Amino acid sequence: MPSDGEVGKLMHWLHRLGLEEYLKDLEADKIIHVGLFFVLVALWCWAVAELKISYLSQFLLFIIVAQTWFFYGIAMEFVQEYLQNGRSYDVKDMIADGIGCGLALLASLLFTRRMQSTGPQ
Repeated sequence: MPSDGEVGKLMHWLHRLGLEEYLKDLEADKIIHVGLFFVLVALWCWAVAELKISYLSQFLLFIIVAQTWFFYGIAMEFVQEYLQNGRSYDVKDMIADGIGCGLALLASLLFTRRMQSTGPQ
């Protein structure tokens, strides 16, 4: 964990950038959800990108991958609600999962498009 001095510097910069109000209610848990689902979708899209298929097929498979992981995240929230395993249902977790999936989808599409435009090297 950062020391108090480093946290103070971070908060100072967030305040100067006008982001303090937006980030004051941000929970670390949500950042973890975004990151995990970004990695999951990005890795699956990377595997799909290695297939020798057309860009349109890759595009459609990328969307299917992102949707599948997003629906998985939603399903896990319902499992947490009804399984009574000490975890809790949270709609914000679903939103964070969706953001992670969407960012990975966008990054994968842009990366694949860029790689196709530069051609094989």
